[in-house]
Amino acid sequence: MKVRILLAVLVGLALVAVVGSASAEPTSAKYVEGRLLAPCCYQQTLDIHESELATALRVEIDGRVARGESAAAIEEDMVARYGERVRAVPKGAEPRGAITIVGGLAVLASFLGMLGLVRRWSRRASKESPEPARSRASSRTTDVALDQRIDADLRALDDASA
Repeated sequence: MKVRILLAVLVGLALVAVVGSASAEPTSAKYVEGRLLAPCCYQQTLDIHESELATALRVEIDGRVARGESAAAIEEDMVARYGERVRAVPKGAEPRGAITIVGGLAVLASFLGMLGLVRRWSRRASKESPEPARSRASSRTTDVALDQRIDADLRALDDASA
């Protein structure tokens, strides 16, 4: 019962995180810089690329975000200036939502797998009962008798080879 409640809470939290990230309009400069490629080489996004043009564009984006301009408007302006190739992420795509969903499902699957293993191990341990004392004693006598027979056979081989 507790496991079901915990699973329901985890699924609910994942849904809240996904809905919250999808509905909120990101307005940080880092968000915009991560969605645009540096127009000097189109190899890295603006947030990590080091060139004079990338630095100037980061300063411009910081200023525009500080003035309250939306991330979508800044991105569209950059596309108008440098072409569609400047987009690192396709228009309208929001990979953060997918990452949240996939990550949440992976954590949930791992948790369920571990829970299944623990339940299987505990059931197996409860089904196994210790060996009765009588059978342990009989196996010891059998082992002693076997040891005596092996010793006798080895002595016979030594006598035959001598």
